[in-house]
Amino acid sequence: MVAGTGVQIYAEDRIAEMIQHKFDVLFDEEFWPQFSSWQTLALDGTTGVVTTDLTDILKRFDDIQVIFPENSHTPVARLSGLTTNPFELSGTEALFYDANPGSTQKPFLIWPKTATGNIIVNLRTKPDSFVSGDTVDFDDQALILGATYDYLEDDGTNPNATQKFQQLFEQRVNQLKKNLSHAPVALDRDEVFPTGFVFVPLTS
Repeated sequence: MVAGTGVQIYAEDRIAEMIQHKFDVLFDEEFWPQFSSWQTLALDGTTGVVTTDLTDILKRFDDIQVIFPENSHTPVARLSGLTTNPFELSGTEALFYDANPGSTQKPFLIWPKTATGNIIVNLRTKPDSFVSGDTVDFDDQALILGATYDYLEDDGTNPNATQKFQQLFEQRVNQLKKNLSHAPVALDRDEVFPTGFVFVPLTS
């Protein structure tokens, strides 16, 4: 950018839009921990929805990572419209989940609708579009490099610099994604070996 107060003022809105765009794209790529949370939600037992208004914490169906029935390690499966007729499901156990079109308060349904009890949901909450003065809770290097790359690409006067910042941006994003995978992953949840046993005699 050319130095000068007037130039910076006129470019400010464009740069803010580029930062917002890069954040929106990166937000959808991963379930970043700073935007994710576990929620315990009660089912209403009749219509397949939860009793809590989710407007402020779950703004889109795609922001659900996993749903578990309470006291279970087995996730509730996503409903397949090609293989499962949800209206043939019955009982009180949560088996499937699907989108609840048209509802911003409760964006997903549990099948069968008569399922009761609590479900445990891991979800991400997308912040509202940023305005001047907001703090963006994301890696500053990724946003700065991404916005710089966009700006240089629009400008088109320095292809070498454009390529340089594109590579720096992609490298930083890959680094952030790798950092998410550093925690150990248990292949078997039953990690505690038994230390004893109970003898049950056979009866005739």
